[in-house]
Amino acid sequence: MYFSKFFAGLFLGSLIVLAFQPFNYWFVTFLIPGLLYQLIKTEGVKNTFFISYFFGFGLWAFGIFWIENSITVYGGASPILGSFLTLLLAAFLSLFQAISFTAFKLVSSHRKTYEIFLLFPAAWVLSEWLREFLLTGFPWLYIGYTAVDNSLLQGYIPILGIFGIGFLIVLISQMFLALLNGLRDFTQSKSLYLSYLVLIIVFIGNQPLKNFNWTESTGKILATVVQPNIDIKEKWTQKGLQKIQSAIEKKLNQNPPQNLTQSSVIFWPEVTLTSLIQKDRINEFRNNILNENNMLGMVIGALSENKSEEINNSLIGIGNISGIYDKKILVPFGEYVPFSGLFSVFFDFFNFNRPQIFSGSKSELIGNDLIKISSAICYEIAYQNIFLSNSKKTNILFNASNDNWFGTGLGPHQHLQIARFRAAEHQKYLVRSTSTGISALINHHGQIIKKIEASTHKNELESFQEDVILKSGQTPYAYFGKNPFLFILVIIFFISAILKFKRDENLF
Repeated sequence: MYFSKFFAGLFLGSLIVLAFQPFNYWFVTFLIPGLLYQLIKTEGVKNTFFISYFFGFGLWAFGIFWIENSITVYGGASPILGSFLTLLLAAFLSLFQAISFTAFKLVSSHRKTYEIFLLFPAAWVLSEWLREFLLTGFPWLYIGYTAVDNSLLQGYIPILGIFGIGFLIVLISQMFLALLNGLRDFTQSKSLYLSYLVLIIVFIGNQPLKNFNWTESTGKILATVVQPNIDIKEKWTQKGLQKIQSAIEKKLNQNPPQNLTQSSVIFWPEVTLTSLIQKDRINEFRNNILNENNMLGMVIGALSENKSEEINNSLIGIGNISGIYDKKILVPFGEYVPFSGLFSVFFDFFNFNRPQIFSGSKSELIGNDLIKISSAICYEIAYQNIFLSNSKKTNILFNASNDNWFGTGLGPHQHLQIARFRAAEHQKYLVRSTSTGISALINHHGQIIKKIEASTHKNELESFQEDVILKSGQTPYAYFGKNPFLFILVIIFFISAILKFKRDENLF
């Protein structure tokens, strides 16, 4: 019996990956959390731990197996070792689900309505919140990201943010299961009536919220989004650098400033230039590429070195825009070695042909009086605070990335979905430029206007031009941030602990 529940948990964890891109079966999120609750609701602490652990392992083993590509193709490991290390990471990440749902069981007071509709959704979000900051952090595959494609919930994204929308999805799943149980048992209870009422309110309220504009248009620019399509192995060679420099010259010749009739910005991906740029000579670097003019600007990724000889992964504004943004949240083992004394042997084994990167201090908006670009490099886009810190000042979002490491599997699609959610969260256009895809222009509702697909076999630069509407103002989520919801999360667990204590006290 127990083992069948373990495998059921594993199956449900694997199945929920289908809710994310590129599969986009978002409706399964209305069932799977509730089914997981059914598996653990009558179990003790020990079995709850293992059932939820297997659920987590199914989620991670299937959901992030694309990491194996970077270990084998670019790290030089054998497919067997690459698969083993990826599954080892999945086994570790599964602990977040196991710990959170075990905490749910420990404070559960068996007050069914409270447990079903508040405590269980709170436990689900707890597992996601912990992954945002514990150890190196890995805020990936949050259930709320599926809402950007969910036509029944899209209107709530700018209000609730990722944690709030995740809570709502799990709550809806619990309500669907309550309805099914009620119909099966022909019972009429408070839970059943509450489920009917809340579902009706949520789904009816979504439509006017989808059409509500929390931000306002203040102008527009012409954006050129560039995808160089240079393989990462070639990128870090002299030949690759020359190829990129030629591509930059070609793109500038296609956009001569004297022919422009509106402000135009060319967006390049993360570390487009692999040659080292001294921060104290940044103006000289800018002038060598593009002199200041009234109409044309460019944002380009490069490695910059500060006075302490630390190398930063930076975005630099050139031409009619200025500013430097340094990457704050680095990729473990890709850009730095966490617990270096323990793991440096693995870093050397993987033989990454790139320098060690340090977290930077520059967090300027890139732009001018008209354009205010808030930037996130690579998987920084998954961290809410990156855009929250500048939400009041910015009118366009930019995500520069290099998804070449992860091939054409699930990773680039999941990454793009996160970027789309950030755009909807802030109701601002988001430009995404990557080395080999997926590059895209995303509107303020998180919908793709235009994109360039991912490919590791292309060898020619691709680009597109589209108008970008500049949007100023803040959504409710951008104004209040995530802390109010996290406070509610703590309150739910605190009340549950009190109810549990009182129940246990009454037993004696």
